[in-house]
Amino acid sequence: MRGHADRTNRTIMIVLGAIFAAIGGAIIAANTGLFASGFPQRTLLENPAVSWIGGHSTWFWPIAAAAATLLGVLSLIWLIKILRGPPKAHDISIDGSARTTVGATALRDALTNEIQSYRGVDAAKVRVYGDPIQPRLGVKVNLTADARVAEVRNRIEQQALAHAREALDAPQMPVTLDLGVSKKSGPRVE
Repeated sequence: MRGHADRTNRTIMIVLGAIFAAIGGAIIAANTGLFASGFPQRTLLENPAVSWIGGHSTWFWPIAAAAATLLGVLSLIWLIKILRGPPKAHDISIDGSARTTVGATALRDALTNEIQSYRGVDAAKVRVYGDPIQPRLGVKVNLTADARVAEVRNRIEQQALAHAREALDAPQMPVTLDLGVSKKSGPRVE
């Protein structure tokens, strides 16, 4: 359900990994004497970069603090967006306009109740999110330990999800179906 956040995370992590790998490679190269022959024998305080920063400290440190603050704020925004997830739909448009709508909670409750009535289902949770004109469904179902997974999945897809798509007149509505197995077993009939 969070494909966009996953892509963003992968991209940011790849860029950060490449930057840190380049920095690490430069440090290794400097310590092996690739840049200058006397560099590995120099002490940290003889570093020209440290001398330059010390000579320009009146303006360098405020800029460094501002950059660190900006990086912290951007990181916080990124974390909030990841944890928040996609926006929930409140009213879903049936005919592509605002004239005919269905409440997202009504759809969610109806779909949850239908799926929970199926044999082999321990619990179900439905989430309606995305754009009101093009909604998406996220369905998480916990099955009992003795449930026939293929039968329950087929029933959910061919009945419950088909009913939801038919009610919304959206035969191509994307649905994410997540099936899990709980430790409970269903009632035994002999």
